[in-house]
Amino acid sequence: MTTLTTLQSATDPLPYLSAEYRRDPYPFYAALRAQHPVHRHPDGFWAITSYDALRNLLYDRTLGVAELDYGPAGPLHDSMLGADAPKHTRVRRTHSRWFTPKAVRTWTDITRTEVDARLDRIVADRASFDAVHDLAFPVTFATISHLLGVPDTDGTKVRRATYDIGKSLGLAPTEAEAAGTAAAFDWFVGHIEDLIADKRRRPGDGLLDAFLGFEDEGTMSHDEVIASTTLLFAVGHLDITYLIAHGIKLMAEHPEILDTYRERPDQREVIVNETLRLDTPEQFVVRTTTQPITVGGVDIPAGEVLVLFIGAGNRDPLVFDEPDTFRLDRDVDLSKHLAFGGGIHGCAGQVLARAEAHVVFTALAERFTTLELAGPVVHDHSDFIRSITALPIAVR
Repeated sequence: MTTLTTLQSATDPLPYLSAEYRRDPYPFYAALRAQHPVHRHPDGFWAITSYDALRNLLYDRTLGVAELDYGPAGPLHDSMLGADAPKHTRVRRTHSRWFTPKAVRTWTDITRTEVDARLDRIVADRASFDAVHDLAFPVTFATISHLLGVPDTDGTKVRRATYDIGKSLGLAPTEAEAAGTAAAFDWFVGHIEDLIADKRRRPGDGLLDAFLGFEDEGTMSHDEVIASTTLLFAVGHLDITYLIAHGIKLMAEHPEILDTYRERPDQREVIVNETLRLDTPEQFVVRTTTQPITVGGVDIPAGEVLVLFIGAGNRDPLVFDEPDTFRLDRDVDLSKHLAFGGGIHGCAGQVLARAEAHVVFTALAERFTTLELAGPVVHDHSDFIRSITALPIAVR
């Protein structure tokens, strides 16, 4: 085996702070994956970009997250995101029954009701709408709020705070981004404490009520309740909003996708998979090595940070023919793309994410013949999160 030292080159192969990279990181991934799929970046982390290595590492139980430095996002170590076993196992168990296929059918009833009401208003008031502000975000936020058993209020503040926290989970947050994250956590803690106080006065049957029951019996700490609720607010709307908005954008740009979704129910899972694969909402996950490992013939010592670029793996040409193209004839194999991660830290809510996307896409396909872009699409991508902030759509 060989030990790879820091590669010296005239240019940084992953200029993750640049506007060009954040707009479209995929050419950078492709170039790095072709030359050095296991790359020691000058900034001190290992960049992994090949599908096979990523898939193996996602399921490697020797890797950890508890020692990662989240900076001002450090409270997330009290959630599933930032905990290793056995703490991770204990906290995840408190969530599990809320994301079973049977439970998800209940939550998507809420999604369907919200979608129908919003589309009714769109049809009555105008022939165009913003697919983010008028549909994807309010629908996903209402669903996660109902699951938690809390009012779907303060949505705009939750969305802004969530995005500010996400910026500190990138590779090199600026001082301003770190300060924004700290302020966002302060806001979230106060917001959730208010929700908890209301729950103590008027208990219900949502997931936050369950968390409080676990706290009372000693299964969860108060900090774990706060962090877990923060995480669920975040992943319960931010990533799913992007999945839905990106899917609508693709259907507007490529009418055959909408037609196929409408006319070929057997292809609907393929369409959702391709939407997730083509532009993955969260571009990477981060792990630390707890013991020496070998990846792609490269020896990596213990105590190193691995950045697993799942967005790169989802466009690996050794796995996906024409990786930069949306293909309606791809294998429907649900386990192939890496958008939901994998292993013990794989996305617990992926069944809900898929179900919500199907509810929205089905409603659009049934109500409208065509979707068309009605203005410029506005993005707010970071190196970590892909985000559409405005998506004007005209319908017929």
